[in-house]
Amino acid sequence: MKRIFPALLVAVLFAACGGEAESTIEIVQQANDEFKVIPLTIESEKRKLSEMIESIEVMGLEETDEGLLSGVYNFSQANERLVFPSGSEGDVFVYSNEGKFISTFSRKGEGPEEYGSLQHLWISKDTLFIHDRNRGNINKYDFEGKYLGQIKPSVKSAHLYPYKGGYVGDMNGMPIYDSLKFNIVFFDDQLKIRGMENLYKDVMPFPIESSINSLAAYGDDLLYKEIFGDTIFLIQNETIRPLLKLDFGSDYLWNDETMRADGQKAMGSIQESGKVWIFNPKVGNSKIYLNFNTSFSEATRLLIDQNSGKYYQIDNKKNVEENYAFVPIRWEEDVLIVSLNSYDLAELIKEIGPENAVFKKGSTLESIESSENPVLLWVKFKDFE
Repeated sequence: MKRIFPALLVAVLFAACGGEAESTIEIVQQANDEFKVIPLTIESEKRKLSEMIESIEVMGLEETDEGLLSGVYNFSQANERLVFPSGSEGDVFVYSNEGKFISTFSRKGEGPEEYGSLQHLWISKDTLFIHDRNRGNINKYDFEGKYLGQIKPSVKSAHLYPYKGGYVGDMNGMPIYDSLKFNIVFFDDQLKIRGMENLYKDVMPFPIESSINSLAAYGDDLLYKEIFGDTIFLIQNETIRPLLKLDFGSDYLWNDETMRADGQKAMGSIQESGKVWIFNPKVGNSKIYLNFNTSFSEATRLLIDQNSGKYYQIDNKKNVEENYAFVPIRWEEDVLIVSLNSYDLAELIKEIGPENAVFKKGSTLESIESSENPVLLWVKFKDFE
């Protein structure tokens, strides 16, 4: 019998990699979309995080009795608002573009106007769209949490992303239509199927639930990466082609066909083999921020230059016993948006130099240090030598 990883386990694994529980990242399209292979190894030269940073721009998130955040892993932005879930509680928080708290709501529950889980969230004009993975529905709310309706799917996808007036869905190892095994589905705006694609001849060795969205914006199109795959695909209209392969060679567990054929064997090998079994890339205009795991707890971070293929292992250590809680969210061209614990900010600024830190309007170091909420950073990395 196939085993199923609980979603919580996968969330914990990626928290070890950098804290992200989901990534609905905005990715700037490269000028050259030819297929590219970047060879990688588990062991590589380490560089301290602060030494790789050229500059940061800082925005605090106001703490109030209602606006107390357990974490920020992604956000959507529209109408001069930042909207994001925080932690695993299913709460939605609304902030201004200057980090001022506006409102919060939760419609988590079992009722017809509620969501059982908050898998992904998008904004369109004045409407929030929340993907409820447990039921497969998309619920619509205004910024105050008022219920505006629901879209029900013809088939339930693990991950969804809005695209071309409809949606793209990832079946996440549970392909549909028997022997054809379609794993990518194109929906219209009412979640009715309008096309399907099959990227892999074999299904995953065992189903695994992840809260990290396998689909991400890439200019006007989308990127897709299967959870156990090492290739990133470009989705254009209703066609899919490989764009980027992050190649760990023999260090990648799933390059061994016996692992894909035997889920029980693979489960035991994840902890013992020391090979890469899962990774999560954030693809920017010229760089990639990559988290990978070689066990259930061993996590490594790389910063990769796409043009040269050169990369460094990121040393996140703040001191002997602690790491920076540096959580990548998305790229804006060559700037990586991350969240960071407020109590780590002063130390990071000291390491990169105060002259390399700028505060957005309404934010100060004093106000941030007096808050328990994380901060948002716009990080510019130094060019590779």
